[in-house]
Amino acid sequence: MKIEKGTFLEKKEVCVTGRIYNIRDQSAKLKFFDISEDGEKIQVFATASEYKGDFEFLSKTLRRGDIVGIQGHAGRTKTGELSIRPTKIEPLSYCLHQLPKGEVNLNKDTRYRQRYLDLIMNNNVRKIFETRNKVIDHVRQYLRNLNFIEVETPMMNMIPGGATARPFETYHNELDMKLYMRIAPELYLKTLVVGGMNRVFEIGKQFRNEGMDMTHNPEFTTCEFYWAYADYYDLMEVTEDMLSKMCHAIHGDTKI
Repeated sequence: MKIEKGTFLEKKEVCVTGRIYNIRDQSAKLKFFDISEDGEKIQVFATASEYKGDFEFLSKTLRRGDIVGIQGHAGRTKTGELSIRPTKIEPLSYCLHQLPKGEVNLNKDTRYRQRYLDLIMNNNVRKIFETRNKVIDHVRQYLRNLNFIEVETPMMNMIPGGATARPFETYHNELDMKLYMRIAPELYLKTLVVGGMNRVFEIGKQFRNEGMDMTHNPEFTTCEFYWAYADYYDLMEVTEDMLSKMCHAIHGDTKI
């Protein structure tokens, strides 16, 4: 729906939720809030004449970082910015720690140790999670279209087989024995092939008790698939086709 500048839809009320990122007091009777939710931003154009309730409450109580629910009329200000003119603002969750101000480049240590803060301050980080979902969905659907069967294999093994990395050790109280966190699903998947499941794959966690840095985590996700009666030429062709179609599905056509 197209909304002209300086126009608000008076006959239709909308409800939105979001986190307050900015508060601007133009006067005692006029306040602006910038709120964001799911990576999208909208301006709140609060006027004392339209607000049904204690308007001073907005100044006394609400702070940057608070999550609020807003009921009001959608429209555009005279400058054309998409806004909502509230008749009611309900605090849903208060932010108990002050957020950094302005454009902030968090150091890597803070980003990885306080992922929630990185997500709050940098909207583009959310796209990394969204892209990861798309990658996993594409791999799963691609292999299923080739009649591969997805399986789950045990996370704890009596032997740390399938690769040569150092394993994490754990202890099973009921069985009274030491077990190893898996470092690869390879052996279990191969036994399924031996049992007659000619096309199998698994997307899951692996644990390798070795070095770590900013780009290497001892806990990570892999996809392994096994295909009976195929050789490495077949696997190279399938892998190249899967990756090229994945990139096209996520990013579309690109010009090099």
